[in-house]
Amino acid sequence: MSDARVPFVGDFRELEQGSPDGPSLRSVVKAEASANARELVEYLRSGAVLAATTTLVRDVLNRDNAVIGGLHLLTDGHWLWYSDLAHYVEHYHVALDPQFMAHAQANGWTVPQLDDADLLALEAILLGDDVD
Repeated sequence: MSDARVPFVGDFRELEQGSPDGPSLRSVVKAEASANARELVEYLRSGAVLAATTTLVRDVLNRDNAVIGGLHLLTDGHWLWYSDLAHYVEHYHVALDPQFMAHAQANGWTVPQLDDADLLALEAILLGDDVD
């Protein structure tokens, strides 16, 4: 469920909802948080919900496989990510795509306010129902 016009960040292959040919989550774990880690985590958490599920996601990097929360697809109107991404950035200092980072920083680390029309337009793109 992706389109070149709506890039995806964090679809790591180790995650159940990730892409089999996605990047490795384990390979982007860092020992220390980045300079803007707090702002990034808040940005990821404040994305608009494009799709919500009742699926619980677990921490694949934790031996106990603890539940992180529910799985939701979030967006800032341009990028897509799953709700568990903030957890991995906060707890494991996971490095993200530099283009996404530049985009979030250019937004002042604040997800733009999206209305129903914005979300429906994104959904149409993802489902192939848009009329370009």
